[in-house]
Amino acid sequence: MVEIVKTFANIGLVWHEIYIEADSVRALPTIEIIGLPDMTVKESKERIRGTFRNSWIDLPKRKFVLNLAPSDTKKIWTWFDVPMAFALLLHVWSEKLYHQEKVQNSLFFWELWLDGSIKRINGLLPSVLSAKKKWRKEFFIPAENLYELEYVPWITIYPLQHFGQLINYFCEWKELECIQWWKDISTLSENQTFEVDFEHIKWQLVAKRALSIAMAWFHNVLMVWAPWSGKTMMSKAMKSIFPPLIFDEILEVSQIYSVVWKLNKELPLITQRPFRQVHHTASRFSIVWWWTHLTPWEVSLAHKGILFFDELTEFPRETLEVLRQPLEDRSVNISRVAWSVEYPANFMFIASMNPCKCWYYKDKHKACTCSPMDIKRYQSKISWPLLDRIDVILEVPRENIDTILDNNLAENSATIRQKVIHAREIQQERFKWTWLSANAHMWAKDIQNLISLSSECRDFLSSAADKLNLSWRVVHRTIKLARTIADMQDKPEISVQNLAEAVQYRSRSMFVDSE
Repeated sequence: MVEIVKTFANIGLVWHEIYIEADSVRALPTIEIIGLPDMTVKESKERIRGTFRNSWIDLPKRKFVLNLAPSDTKKIWTWFDVPMAFALLLHVWSEKLYHQEKVQNSLFFWELWLDGSIKRINGLLPSVLSAKKKWRKEFFIPAENLYELEYVPWITIYPLQHFGQLINYFCEWKELECIQWWKDISTLSENQTFEVDFEHIKWQLVAKRALSIAMAWFHNVLMVWAPWSGKTMMSKAMKSIFPPLIFDEILEVSQIYSVVWKLNKELPLITQRPFRQVHHTASRFSIVWWWTHLTPWEVSLAHKGILFFDELTEFPRETLEVLRQPLEDRSVNISRVAWSVEYPANFMFIASMNPCKCWYYKDKHKACTCSPMDIKRYQSKISWPLLDRIDVILEVPRENIDTILDNNLAENSATIRQKVIHAREIQQERFKWTWLSANAHMWAKDIQNLISLSSECRDFLSSAADKLNLSWRVVHRTIKLARTIADMQDKPEISVQNLAEAVQYRSRSMFVDSE
């Protein structure tokens, strides 16, 4: 009789329910695994034999066939070990097993050691959440993976350390530890300390206001000026005004980190928004994916947080062009010969750059030594289509040393953070009946339906677009930024002053092509 055990497999972050069928025939004793397994899965037969041998289980002298259905889905990694071993056990000892109904309603995720011990696996959190959406409630998991599921509500978990515990439970009716109550996720949220607070940045008042507006919902920012103007310092201070993640966002971000092996007992879930700083030696592949199995990387690890590129012009142009699709679509699609996967990449992009090779183009304190052609060649690493996807282009001039040494503190990060949270609450109320969550996420039809501009605002925007040669994408981003500025001021309608401020943040005077 064919016996069936269920588990899950993934391609990227898309999870598929897998049915493991076990059957046998009178033939030379062996174990055959079919159903498009990779080499790691094929090696499971030796781990299964070792587990049975060290658990004092004798398999009949027959040929066993394990089919991993559906057969058109590639099976990778090692979490099929226990489902396949249990399918064999079910086939051989079906009359000795108790809890038959639990076998059909439960899912099994483990890798085996030769002695029958159970090893932790990566990517367990997204597989359990995917199964939960399909009304699966009971999960047999490695005890070492318990930390990442303790905060997921409405599931039953059986954490095990040895395959023998599974045998005792289903064959001898010995009770197992069962966890049905989930922990309060607020216990993970501790008071954070930040290396940079906005109160210590006593200069750049315009830049600080622009950054707080950008944070009010993930408007992309580029800061341009000579070194020592505070660009990197202000970028890192953005961490101190992050609004909190809600529970669904915590699970969404944590799934990505589970796949790339970045969750552990000390960090069971990602409760703070990510801040990913990429070095300029990174390749275009490492920005998007990692390893041969298309594991998500930087643009996805920054999901719901910030992706920071310092010294933007030091990055190869081909690396920067990779960002164009995720900045527009808030996701990234990777296609290879056998697979096509999609990862979320809804991040706030912050970058800083010097205006020229000698650093001092248009600087008031030191003369630039570059020729116009040198400046153009230096800036041409950043394409205009990429600049069109940036909402705020800030010119950050150097301040006098007296201003920097002033002992009076500026507005602190806690105060700015409250303004950001208030602006986000206004946006959430605006979009509660739509699929949108923020001004920055609106498409052209959403702008037309949800934002009304007065005739005076339309005339101003039309005049600004003609004089500054703005593309339609920039015009739409200007309207969305103006809407966020109005939210920061608690205004129901966009004013000409809001549009003027948004247009001011689109200045390209530091780029030679704009002159």
